[in-house]
Amino acid sequence: MPKRSPFTLVCSRLAQLGAPVRADLHVHTTASDGEYTASLAVAFARQAGLRAVAVTDHDTLASVADAQAAAGTAIDFVPGVEISTAFAGREFHLLGYFVRTDCADLNAALATVCDSRRERFRELVALLPERGVKVQADRARLLEESTASLGRRHVASLIVACGAATTRTEAFHRFVNPLIRKTRPKTLIPLESAIALVHAAGGVSSLAHPPPHLTEDDFGALRAFGLDAIEVVYPWGRNSPVSRLRAVAARFGFAVSGGSDCHGPDPAHRRIGSCAVTFDEFTALRDRAGCAVR
Repeated sequence: MPKRSPFTLVCSRLAQLGAPVRADLHVHTTASDGEYTASLAVAFARQAGLRAVAVTDHDTLASVADAQAAAGTAIDFVPGVEISTAFAGREFHLLGYFVRTDCADLNAALATVCDSRRERFRELVALLPERGVKVQADRARLLEESTASLGRRHVASLIVACGAATTRTEAFHRFVNPLIRKTRPKTLIPLESAIALVHAAGGVSSLAHPPPHLTEDDFGALRAFGLDAIEVVYPWGRNSPVSRLRAVAARFGFAVSGGSDCHGPDPAHRRIGSCAVTFDEFTALRDRAGCAVR
């Protein structure tokens, strides 16, 4: 049967109608370290048959307006952000959903983190000649001018573009990771403060990809801080903690979030829509936004 025959198209439509309604709530764009523009990310979300999608760039809301415009009424769009935070002496990432982009306190805090990211990016680029890599100044400047939130992935991409490595993974292992210790530490917002900022912006907070070392006492402390949800559905790999995290969510009264954490076309198992929550789970998370300001 030809691929584009009427029968094939009808079967495809029927399959879509029977598919579960899902939401991918963890997607990055070119405003941070993603490879898709905001409009392209929304287009891929629609292509994946999603009912809702959240753009959650690192420490910036720069892509939200473009993504909202691209979504229109065709797909539910969630304005989001992934905030770099500190808890118990370690770095954690906090997802903020349904946040207002005009919240002065949230924007000021994110700007401080992005300024720190920019300075560390410059320091890493300046250190690359020590490892035999020379990055063209105009190439690095173009990245700075086009990206609101810079990170190590951008440095790795520059190294690949210069021909010093064939993949970003190689660039990380050979160049970025050995040099990162020579740069300033990234500015991190205390986790409890980040939760308060999300709430002040009218949003709900979710702990991104909770690490396995978190204890019951840790989750209790996070609940006391006002954490609303934890990310349960995620490209975890072989030893998936989904069952444990769902049990944790039930015990502590957390909602659940989830998504692909997509940064681009590769790897395939992290493309937009590859991991998603059900629409009921999305609705439960959205319902908390109305009472998130404490």
